[in-house]
Formats: sequence, C-alpha cells, structure tokens
Amino acid sequence: MKILITGANGFIGKNLTAELHTSNENTLYEYDTDTEKMSLETYCRDCDFVYHLAGVNRPKNDEDYMQVNYGFTLTLLQTLQKFNNTCPVLFSSSIHASLDNPYGRSKKAGEELLSEYSKSKEVPVFIYRLPNLFGRWSRPNYNSVIATFCHNIARDLPIHIDDKAFMLNLVYIEDLIKEFVAALTGHGHKGEGDFYTIPLIYNASLGDIADLLYSFRTADRVLRFPKETFENKLYSTYLSYTQDAR
Repeated sequence: MKILITGANGFIGKNLTAELHTSNENTLYEYDTDTEKMSLETYCRDCDFVYHLAGVNRPKNDEDYMQVNYGFTLTLLQTLQKFNNTCPVLFSSSIHASLDNPYGRSKKAGEELLSEYSKSKEVPVFIYRLPNLFGRWSRPNYNSVIATFCHNIARDLPIHIDDKAFMLNLVYIEDLIKEFVAALTGHGHKGEGDFYTIPLIYNASLGDIADLLYSFRTADRVLRFPKETFENKLYSTYLSYTQDAR
C-alpha cells in the first residue's frame, strides 16, 4: 500500500513511520516542511491512504494556526481532487477543537472541511480528537508537559507546576499508533459521524506524574511494572530521555 504521511517528522509522524516501515508491503511518502513542495502532487496522485498529521500548536503568530491547520488541509484535499484520488484520509485533530481559541478554531475548521469533503466526494474520513500524548521522541517544551518533565528530571533541572491536582487525559504514543494502524486496515474504533476514538486513555494529576518521574530517577535498579500499565509506559518514556542526559 502507498501511504502518504504529512507531518512525517513530527512526534506522531516519526513513531508512525517507524511502525509502518516494519512492513515490506508499504511504500511511505513522507511529507514535511522541508519536503520539496512539488512532491505533494506526486504523493497525492499515487497514494492509497493519507495520514494527515501536519499542523502547528505553538506558532509565532496566531494567524499561522489557521494558515497551517486549515490552509494546508485545504491544499491537501484540493491536490487529491486534482487527481481524482478518493483514498481515505485520517486527520489528527485535537480536544482543543471544542474550545474558542485560535488553535481550537483552526482544528475545528479542519474537521469541518474534512467532513464536507467526505460527504461531497464519498470519501472515508477518520477524525481523531487527540488528548495529551506522551512517549518517545516527544519534544520537551513543545509537544507535552510529560516530555518537559522527563527531559528536566533526567538532567536534574527544576520543573514548574502551577497546580499539582490538575488532571490530564493521556494517551501513550504506542497505543495511538496501534489505533492508527487499525484504522488503516478498517478496524479503527468508530465514534459519531466521521469521528473515531482511542480506546485506552489514562487520567493522572500533574503532581502524581511528577512524583512517579522523580521516583524513577532515584531508583537504584531497573524497575519492572506490568506491561499494560500507565506506570510502565511512563517509565519507558522517561528512559528514552536519559540516553543523552549523562
């Protein structure tokens, strides 16, 4: 299968491409900000499935939210239409799409554009509103608070918490990738309309997360937790930030 991945160099994109590269049956078209722009036409002409992961969540100007999160989505769909390519499109939206702020409005606009495209062209669309993500290759001070905590604690740097009781809804990157691969094969978890859901979401407070990470740092041996637990996944994430901290 020929698969187009926009935002291929981002946090989700890197993990997804690593997983899809394990299959010799897939040809991956990796598109990101440094990709030759004309490549998008070739990729949209030939692909059988699109993972649309490209987007911004911390631009310099608020106008960039709409320009990228909506504008590039429009460009992508127009390019697919140019070649009459009606392949499925999976879109990584955000829980912030329900909020009235520049980022949320841009993601909401992207969702609406895809839903309209799905109806008018009879194209399968998979929209995922993602909560907070954590796992390897997440950028500290950009992608997630857990990435920042892991990076700082592994280097004996301070962390800042305004409210230790603040609760986060969290998805481990490997669980997300499993769901995205399931969608590729027609086994994603269907929600309402064009929306799909992630079956495994954890809830934890900032204070509890920080306490766990500090306990990992001071442990004098390799810790072992049951595999499918939040503690194990958080520990695996923490370890990925210690490799270059020495």
